[in-house]
Amino acid sequence: MNTTAAALQANVTAATIRAWARRGAIAAIKAAGRWVIDTASLARRIAIGARRTRKQVNVLDLNATYAIAEGPHAGTTITPKVRTRQRGDETITVIRGLAPLLADRIDAITDLGDRLHTLTVLMNASIALSDTEGDFGSNGVSFRDNGRISTSYAGTRDLPVETVLDLAEQLRTQLAK
Repeated sequence: MNTTAAALQANVTAATIRAWARRGAIAAIKAAGRWVIDTASLARRIAIGARRTRKQVNVLDLNATYAIAEGPHAGTTITPKVRTRQRGDETITVIRGLAPLLADRIDAITDLGDRLHTLTVLMNASIALSDTEGDFGSNGVSFRDNGRISTSYAGTRDLPVETVLDLAEQLRTQLAK
């Protein structure tokens, strides 16, 4: 097998195959100036697998800002605010100023009116993370994980409540570290 075919099979570059052959990582001979790769040896090398790499973790920037340029709130800059408090045995973390954390989703809303409406609804919304279960009944609070994650965000057509609850789960994971 030549280096090009071996590279395709191993999902690496031809240069990597040549380097493996030179170092003896795979059995190969040079014939007429070209490497001839032993398929069984290549299969063993592929089975070893690639190097382990760390997964890239998406970290939310809690120092980010979002500047509103249009509409009734023009000139307003929003920054997330995180506050943690104890209430009896319960620890509650409240996050306000969610717009910077959802900036990509907000900026993707093409209709200006819909974007401004979403921003207006988000400006008054918050996320609450608790270490105990909560019962919210039907008072307009959306929640997950038996009330450990909740939001006052009511949702809009372009930014559903589920998106904010997904953000809340990300924040809970990030703040737990």
